[in-house]
Amino acid sequence: MASITTDIVDAYVFRHRHGRAQFLLLRRRSGLPLGDTWHGIHGRVSEGETSLEAARRAVRIQTGLLHLDAFSADYINQFFDHATDTIVLAPVFAFHLVEDMPITLDAEFDDYAWCDRDEATGRLIFAGQRWAVRHIDDIVANPVADSDFYRLP
Repeated sequence: MASITTDIVDAYVFRHRHGRAQFLLLRRRSGLPLGDTWHGIHGRVSEGETSLEAARRAVRIQTGLLHLDAFSADYINQFFDHATDTIVLAPVFAFHLVEDMPITLDAEFDDYAWCDRDEATGRLIFAGQRWAVRHIDDIVANPVADSDFYRLP
């Protein structure tokens, strides 16, 4: 029987350019599992850590970005990991980059790109990631959306 785990978080950093949201995607280094593919930010929740703390830590480690406005994406990415026979439920967070800062990639990644919604969903390989970007664009990153309902401390 499959087990269920909730020890993973997904995070998407976005910024606004010319009135539209752009999403930060990272490309995994060749030779690693899922190498040469584009992703948002993912991390494991450590013992005693909240999901939001884990998402902030993953963003910091994988991109070097700090002090971003945090939002609940009001979405749980769910997928089946056949290698471990596990159903994974990952809360999704959005982080708004208000001022440009340099990106410092973790060793797992070799490139990054700022992509609008269509380009981001075209690069992402998993349906849950594509759905998360669309959802964030609709409810949090959209300048006319009432995103304050989703803002986190």
